[in-house]
Amino acid sequence: MGFKPPIAEKALLASGRHCSICHKFCGSKIELHHIVQKKNKGEDSFDNCIPLCFDCHADVMQYNPEHPKGKKYTTSELKKHRDNWYEKVKLSGGTVISNSNYSEIDKATFYRLTNLLPSDKLMLFIKQKGFVCGSFPDEIMTQILIFLGENDLPEFEFIDADLEGLKSELVSHFFSLNQLIHKNTFDAGPERQGIPNEWEYQDPERFENAIDEFSKLTPQITKTYEALIKLGRRKLFTN
Repeated sequence: MGFKPPIAEKALLASGRHCSICHKFCGSKIELHHIVQKKNKGEDSFDNCIPLCFDCHADVMQYNPEHPKGKKYTTSELKKHRDNWYEKVKLSGGTVISNSNYSEIDKATFYRLTNLLPSDKLMLFIKQKGFVCGSFPDEIMTQILIFLGENDLPEFEFIDADLEGLKSELVSHFFSLNQLIHKNTFDAGPERQGIPNEWEYQDPERFENAIDEFSKLTPQITKTYEALIKLGRRKLFTN
């Protein structure tokens, strides 16, 4: 048996339907996890509940103590992740960020993001599905890696929960894009790379799969980026 409706609703409102670990917005694709499992006498209480996306929920649940790999999420760690995220959602203050100091911090983060991902350069290339239109300059890959590297810095974070949720989703998409580039593109001349043309004849299935993977991911990147930019403009630059 899961959490009762009042507890579930309280947790979903507190999290803004974002994952408490990766912070991406989940909408209906969210699960309420028992921090202490029912089999270990965990209660169906608000304090024992943490909203998670499908991926993070699977990550939390898959640790096998009999064959340990990596580091298991502890009870206290999960609660800290959740409480920090609940506080961020609380501080967001609705449509407009209420605290002017937070607004200035987030404006700086917003400017930083738009400089890293200019809409008329890198993002335009992605929007036009440039990865499936022949070879592309290595510079594109460099810009993606710089953006991903910036996201490892603790200060590159929005105080506002909605903006941070969209940024986290965008980072996740870029991480997937980076993996696709490494998987499907190779040297295509001086300072260029691309899907090998010979695949079309030598390995047509691989060629079509590469095109399909890029074609499915790039619209998701564009959609999330544009939602983040539009929401940032409304939240941060409204008096």
